Amino acid sequence: MNKKYLFLFSFLFVLFISIPFVKSEILNVFNFSKQIIISNVKSVDKKISLYMNQAKKIKNLQKENAELKRKIANFNSFFENCKDLKKFEFVKNSNLVFAKTISFAALPDFSQIYVNFTSEKYPKGLVYNNLAAGILIKRVGNYSLGVLNSNKKAVYTVYIGKNEIPGIFFGKTDIIKYIPKFKKIKIGDLVITSGLDGIFYKGAKVGVITEIKSKKLYQEAKIKLFYNKLNPNYFYVVNKNINIENKGGKNGFTKH
Repeated sequence: MNKKYLFLFSFLFVLFISIPFVKSEILNVFNFSKQIIISNVKSVDKKISLYMNQAKKIKNLQKENAELKRKIANFNSFFENCKDLKKFEFVKNSNLVFAKTISFAALPDFSQIYVNFTSEKYPKGLVYNNLAAGILIKRVGNYSLGVLNSNKKAVYTVYIGKNEIPGIFFGKTDIIKYIPKFKKIKIGDLVITSGLDGIFYKGAKVGVITEIKSKKLYQEAKIKLFYNKLNPNYFYVVNKNINIENKGGKNGFTKH
């Protein structure tokens, strides 16, 4: 564009906008545009604030949901334990201490557990519904380490059959060793704890004889255990060497 025409156009434009009416209209348009922009900015701020609040609420809800899931899991675990407790048999004897399993001690080995019981003397028998389940072997902090019958460290004295023939039970192998060679035992004989080792009382049931082997100096017998649970939750700890009177054929144990 020619400079002359450009100058003329600029001059005329300045004169035009200097007219009061035109100037007023231009200001009105400017103010209107300004209001629209401010309104849009406020709307965007409001939407951003709303989004931030929703995001915060979602985060809080997710946190609450995680907490509820944790509580439900704990409740389910407690409920399962309660169902097992219904099967647990109760006996009134000051020398038997009710105890609960805290956790497995050496996974994937399910034969070692921590029990909420402590003592200065070990080993101590673990009894479930008058069944010999295992023994506590040592103190670990505020708990005791226990081994179930499926562990090789579970060793205690037993009686076999009506004549109470002595022997020693060895865990994991489920074998009774050192049975006197001259004593007659047979398949199907009941095996109970003798109580002579101070670990159990006399009469907790261990199992029945399923196989007999003759050695040079003694006999050995394989047994089928009565207690073979994979989810050990509750026990009685035999805190002293005791004798429980036989009542109702269950050695004093009655349903809880």
